Amino acid sequence: MKKVILLWIIITTSLIAQTKDSIKAYRLEDVTIKGILTLEPESFIKIEPKELRKADARSVIDLAKKIPSIKAQTNSRGESLFFFRGAGERQMTLFLDGMPLNIPWDNRIDLSFIPAGIIDEVTILKGVPPAIFGANAISGVINLSTIDPEISSYNGKISVQLGETGNRKFTGTFMDSNDKLSYAIAGELINFDSFKLPSSFSNNDNPGENRLNSYLETKNVFGKVSYKFNDVFKSGLVVSYITSEKGVPPEIDVSKPRYWQYPKWKNFTVGNSGQIDFNGNKSFLYYSLSFNQFKMQINRYKNNLFNNIDDIEKNDDNTFRFRLIYTNILSENSLLKAGLNGHLFQHREKFLSGNYVEQTYTENIISGGIEYELINDDYVLSFGGGIDYIETPKTGDKPPKESVTDYAVNAAFVYSLDENLSVRINGGRKTRFPTLRETFSGALGRFVPNPSLKAESVNSGELSVSYKSGSLNADASLFLSFLKDGIVRISLPQKQFQRVNKDEIRTYGLELVSKYYCGNFSTIFSITFLSARAKNKSGEFADTLEYRPEVNGILGFDYSITKDLNAVLEFEYIGKEYGLKEGTTGYQRLPDYLLTNLRLSYNIGIGASNLEIFIRFNNLFDRLYYTQFGLPEAGRQIFAGANFQF
Repeated sequence: MKKVILLWIIITTSLIAQTKDSIKAYRLEDVTIKGILTLEPESFIKIEPKELRKADARSVIDLAKKIPSIKAQTNSRGESLFFFRGAGERQMTLFLDGMPLNIPWDNRIDLSFIPAGIIDEVTILKGVPPAIFGANAISGVINLSTIDPEISSYNGKISVQLGETGNRKFTGTFMDSNDKLSYAIAGELINFDSFKLPSSFSNNDNPGENRLNSYLETKNVFGKVSYKFNDVFKSGLVVSYITSEKGVPPEIDVSKPRYWQYPKWKNFTVGNSGQIDFNGNKSFLYYSLSFNQFKMQINRYKNNLFNNIDDIEKNDDNTFRFRLIYTNILSENSLLKAGLNGHLFQHREKFLSGNYVEQTYTENIISGGIEYELINDDYVLSFGGGIDYIETPKTGDKPPKESVTDYAVNAAFVYSLDENLSVRINGGRKTRFPTLRETFSGALGRFVPNPSLKAESVNSGELSVSYKSGSLNADASLFLSFLKDGIVRISLPQKQFQRVNKDEIRTYGLELVSKYYCGNFSTIFSITFLSARAKNKSGEFADTLEYRPEVNGILGFDYSITKDLNAVLEFEYIGKEYGLKEGTTGYQRLPDYLLTNLRLSYNIGIGASNLEIFIRFNNLFDRLYYTQFGLPEAGRQIFAGANFQF
């Protein structure tokens, strides 16, 4: 660890010596609400369009290799999820253009179904988000910004990817804008029959070189339109429809693997958002209203031939969400923000084994918060607080739960040492309520429900030093959190799992991130050292926790060999990670892994248009690795494609 930190310092300081000083300029509009995220004084990471475009991602989960401190993981349900600084997927909130993506039933969403072709930028808000973000976001916020016709350098794009095992992706996008109106429409098709396992893998539970039951097909239609009615009111509409189906690769070397398939996974979202300016641009109201309908079916089979159905689960979810953020500029140096967030949620489910008798669950969450910011030439100070409320009026055939009210507080301070260097301190307390699925669902016999689950509450803080110039961004962060009543899963003797509350979980770590751009060369480096332990019966933080890697790093090089020929080399590393195997009570260490990816591309100018032809090698050296026990990931993947912009 010491060698890595020293290497980062040497590289970063040597690059700083090559950069020119920039002029410090604090502008009030830089610290007000921009879309969904408050850019200052909170700590954030931004992934630019150029970086995302070269990820050649089939879906959002493939963007993980570009995002610092993110670990992509596929669970035994076949869901692909983000983990951030040791925080689980339910402890983060994902937004698409300001609209929450998480399905409240489980407060997460399978990212292998979310198309990446429409994503133009990713912003990660680190640490405890401000109270104005509402409940359940206790360890970070990720906003996926879609293509923006108003700033795009092109009007249309057609992309094609082809690879082994039926790997196919087709994307089409068209957009346009003028002073009043802007719009974009996109369609995407992703399909693969299976993925190839590493050549070193050998197990009778998965005969052959291709992963059993690993097919996927997803289709997406996306549209957005924005209209500027006048100088004080601008509003937009977003519509997204995804229809998919896929198989769930069964776990290896377990006695009760899941033999599952999703013959139906449909997600429809429509949302309206906008901004209203008041009092001569001295106050603003940002609003977002959205409706989401999610339908899913799970077929459970008796064996790995997938020809004999054991049970069927059908889910139907409806969610109405609202988000209001009011910003009032009190003076040249201060502003006040107030936020109101919430959702009204209904989940209906029925099972073949229950003669399709439908059970209904409902959940309503409302959060209110306020935040004050003081802006000076050398510093920014903010502090705020809020109240979160949850009720579950319907809990199927289970006993009802009482409503819960909790509070949130946050504070941040940023001090500028000079034109390029700043120090940031932030912290706060927030709550995550247990989801309906965590509390009441048996997951087709896999889990034992626990209606007595309590809400998680976290107290956390972060100290970071940032350097920003025209060609170099570098950030070093120390973070610490105490999670009370943290929800974890335990393994039961009858080869099932159950979610329980841990009295207290302590997580701390160091995160180093740097990006450097110089002419035809750029590099990104990120490494996170993490320690996460639960308090044992003796009062010591010594109990191991699963799937929280102690080392998580990425390193990428982007070099333009000639004007048109480009090469990208990427490294991903995960080390010292532990997990639970079915039927065992003790944690076991997963093998560490280092993945290497290579991309080569060539650009061909066609008038005002551009054609890029590329070939990508993911897991170049065909390493066998696991993100979760019993679930080997793909070996070497080779695919080629073309991107035509006009």
